[in-house]
Amino acid sequence: MVNKLRRELTPKQERVLRVLEGFVFERGYAPTVRELGTLLGIASPSAVFKHLTSLERKGFLKRDKGEVHLPGAPSFFESRVRVPLAGQVAAGSPREAFDVSGEAMDVPIWMVGRRRGNLFCIQVDGKSMIDAYIDHGDRVLLERTNTARSGEMVVAQLEDGSVTLKRLRQEEGRTFLVPENPAFQPIEVKEARILGRVVGVLRKY
Repeated sequence: MVNKLRRELTPKQERVLRVLEGFVFERGYAPTVRELGTLLGIASPSAVFKHLTSLERKGFLKRDKGEVHLPGAPSFFESRVRVPLAGQVAAGSPREAFDVSGEAMDVPIWMVGRRRGNLFCIQVDGKSMIDAYIDHGDRVLLERTNTARSGEMVVAQLEDGSVTLKRLRQEEGRTFLVPENPAFQPIEVKEARILGRVVGVLRKY
């Protein structure tokens, strides 16, 4: 039956499904539309979405609240844990401080791993990390830490107390907080207090 159904797919749909299956079984979660488009070399999100709709109509996947499920894939999304939501953090110009929300949100347990109890979420305000697939309104899962390696995405507090989400870059004794959007400039800092390291991104479409 599966082989018969696969013959009903167009070559493009077959390729989309193959790439999607490989991503899910390797990483344990489905890619975003942007990520899938990048892997396929398709620039238009609407074209990617059209392929996903066709695959869903033919029974090769299911979509539920923005999450893609493949038949036969492990049920990664069934078990969840509650993680504190710290509030909004600027992905643009640094903001004075966290907006403390006092709320919490459900996070798939596979994203938590051994870090349970040492995680928090923020909501992104701004588009300075858009090329890292972190958009305005996304919720980012972070591990509490005061250290990070060069190249990791972090939430950092600057000397003036402002807080921002950027990629940490250290080179030749200099430290930069680097955006992932050419419209924004890197911030060179003498000292930045690391508040958390990015673990994952949660998004609904």
